Amino acid sequence: MTNHFHLQIRSKDQPVSKVMSFINKRYADYYNTKNRITGHVFEKRYYDKLIASKQGMLEVSRYIHLNPVDANMVMHPQSYPWSSYRYYMHTSRHHLLTMAIILDYFSGDAWEKRRKYQEFVGRERVE
Repeated sequence: MTNHFHLQIRSKDQPVSKVMSFINKRYADYYNTKNRITGHVFEKRYYDKLIASKQGMLEVSRYIHLNPVDANMVMHPQSYPWSSYRYYMHTSRHHLLTMAIILDYFSGDAWEKRRKYQEFVGRERVE
């Protein structure tokens, strides 16, 4: 029997933005104490925005996967060691990822969906 775990942050009492704010603050406190420093750890505050369309979801996914490339940290998104992009390109699975949420926006079998997503990520973005 295979166990499937989906990591989701939810709170019945607080909106996600408040939960994330709490997590960011706790981590910043830990980081600053550990390194004996003070000040901001994160550049900007967390904010959330509802993604209301298929195109919006795909754009956010592409933005996330290309962010290390745009920051000149790597040449290709699959080269960034902390990215899930390489899992989208191969049949390997990761127990914390539900890639079908993105890949199912494309038609075809599993390989065709992956190829189309890779093509989508590589396409020029509208800024």
